[in-house]
Amino acid sequence: MSLADLAHAVALVEGEALDPATSRALVAGLLELDEIPVHAFPWDPELGDAFNCREAELTRRVGAAAAGWLSAGRPRREAFRVAVRLVARAGVADFAAQWADAIDALAAHAERHARELAADYTYLQPAQPSTVGHLLLAYAYPMIRDAERLARVETELARSVAGVGGSAGSRWPLSRERLAELLGCGGLVRHTKDAMWQTDVYVELAAAIATACTHASQIGQDFEILASQEFAIVELADAHSRASALMPQKRNPYALAVIRTQAGIAAGELAAMLTTLHTGSARTDHFQLLNGSVPRLVDESVAVAALVARVLEGLSVDAARWADAARRGFTAAADVADVVAIEGGLDYRTAHKVVGLAVRRRVEASSSTSGLTGAEISSASHELTGRHVDLSDAALADALDPLASALSRRQTGGSAPDEVGAMIVECRDAAASIRRWVAESRTAAATGEQTLRAAAQRIAAG
Repeated sequence: MSLADLAHAVALVEGEALDPATSRALVAGLLELDEIPVHAFPWDPELGDAFNCREAELTRRVGAAAAGWLSAGRPRREAFRVAVRLVARAGVADFAAQWADAIDALAAHAERHARELAADYTYLQPAQPSTVGHLLLAYAYPMIRDAERLARVETELARSVAGVGGSAGSRWPLSRERLAELLGCGGLVRHTKDAMWQTDVYVELAAAIATACTHASQIGQDFEILASQEFAIVELADAHSRASALMPQKRNPYALAVIRTQAGIAAGELAAMLTTLHTGSARTDHFQLLNGSVPRLVDESVAVAALVARVLEGLSVDAARWADAARRGFTAAADVADVVAIEGGLDYRTAHKVVGLAVRRRVEASSSTSGLTGAEISSASHELTGRHVDLSDAALADALDPLASALSRRQTGGSAPDEVGAMIVECRDAAASIRRWVAESRTAAATGEQTLRAAAQRIAAG
């Protein structure tokens, strides 16, 4: 709000709406207010909202004759509109910066474990064989899409809504283009009423953040399972874990609960926005909600995004344990069914049933599932179809090796080392791209603020 007030005052002065003495007093007073920390500002609930409190303190410092000009050509709601937009834009950049760190952390782990066997899980059951690197990158790509959504929102938030008067424009000599420059914006929301009452950009903001927090929640849910004693595949750093107050043997991955909770909070804020916006257009109740929910959502979500990035950076992976799960779970069964279909002359669905029966027989006999033989498959085929299949153990050798299976999947996006390596590069490039647009956004905002403060200082100095 301080920047919004300063920009409006500077634009009035530059438009020659005020005499020199009033200009100096008004802008100097606003610069004084700008130096007061938020927690030390003399907020007075009896005065109503933050605008009234700031106006009262400005009046106390410079007098009504100068302070009264702050409202020339501007209702109090414009100060809030500009302020919440500045907060939202900065928050989007801060969130995306943390997501870039998280993507890089996943890429680093993926590179470290690119060729190490892992079991993919569906329904918490071992499914296909893959590699640790391949599975970890599956969490990075949703984050890349999250950042792309945030970038689109940032582009919209970078359009200025200042200088629109009540809603039809102002008769005062206010340049909307100059206001946009002073606020570090890259353009305008053109229609003045749309600029004053626009809300859809905040729905897009909340939806983008809620989606990103949902992806983080999925990481939290998956990693809490993988960190359990039964799986013991991942382990959080001490800084992100917490000991039980009662049970000394427990090492709880507490940070993951915080991460999951934020997804529910963000979804709730989005639902609240959509519900409130079901009224007609140009309603004050829209911003009764948004003035509080947008800064709160941004503040909490950026903090949790930073936690996600730090958790991923500090994570350790027990690749041997993950490989053991792949071998014990007979994750290569689908590959064996492929070989049975090709070499044994059965259709795939029948081959699938034959392999399933052979595995079942081994499980019932409490035998290892890693050394399935051609004779066992032939026996299962005879039991199901009435005929044997002639399948040598040599033909089964590669199919029975889950690591060989994982490393052989060379389709685009598959688990073969070259593909994983290419995706690691792609993820790192995406993280670098995110950091570039974040830097551009921050630079634009900082340049605008520097321009604004320099202009205000010149005016205050006469």
